[in-house]
Amino acid sequence: MTSQHGAYFLALLSAILFSGASVIFARFSVSHSSLWMNLMKNLVALAAFLVAAAASLLIGGESLAGLGSTSILYFFLSGFLALGIGDWFLFRGYSRLGSARTIMVFSLSPLFLTVEGLLLFGQKLNLGQGIGILLMMACVWTISFERFRAAGHWEWKGIAFAVVGVLLDNIGIVLSRQAFDLSPGTTAFTANAIRCVGSVLPLLVMAHFSREKVFSGFRQLRWPERRIVVFASFMGSFLSLSLWLTALKIGHIGGLAGVGSFNPISASLWEWALLRKRPSAYLIVALTLFLSGFFLLLQSS
Repeated sequence: MTSQHGAYFLALLSAILFSGASVIFARFSVSHSSLWMNLMKNLVALAAFLVAAAASLLIGGESLAGLGSTSILYFFLSGFLALGIGDWFLFRGYSRLGSARTIMVFSLSPLFLTVEGLLLFGQKLNLGQGIGILLMMACVWTISFERFRAAGHWEWKGIAFAVVGVLLDNIGIVLSRQAFDLSPGTTAFTANAIRCVGSVLPLLVMAHFSREKVFSGFRQLRWPERRIVVFASFMGSFLSLSLWLTALKIGHIGGLAGVGSFNPISASLWEWALLRKRPSAYLIVALTLFLSGFFLLLQSS
């Protein structure tokens, strides 16, 4: 197995964890607010990444000697734009569309990131990789068509929120990759700790001006709900972001974004498991398209 293959599997596992947590994020974005849920998620992730980064420095032998100010700025801006503002828009989409529908918009991400990877990093695609990415994007549009037939119309405001979230997420990916290229010795733990610092700042400012009662809202939850929020935040932020940035550090940007197209499939499967929504024929077709594209991507890398 090559490093590219390993990167794709890490990205796939990251997508599975994030989409599972997204079902919980969608629930609390509706019952509380997208700002509240996003801030809780990022605060849990920040605490976990600070502990992991400290362990990496003290026990794992990581050195900050190669981490320059430019890389720190790129990681910080990545968190500020993607995890902070971008996820706020994404969670606004959750509250209007639900997790699976919102994540469908990520089908645009491979196209954006393939162009960005070509222009900024000189990462070209061969024919097999291109077809594999298109197949994985097609799986998302398959689910999208199912949702459109079921609802009879699009919820354009929610889709607009999700599109803005995806665009900012893409910017964050590019900034993180540039930071890794400048400081290749940096671990995903340290990088994500810096990103999470950047992510909580705009949300705290927004909470202040909106008078959002973030911490009192958490204390008002029942203990089972508190555990669910913390667990989902740990799984969907700390674990998912650790895997994703490790994959981003070594993988092909366009190919990784194509793997991210599994998010809506996985979200639908999680909804089936957690909310007892049975998979449809559209979901089976979409899963087949994704697995075909993923296999082709592995064979062509």
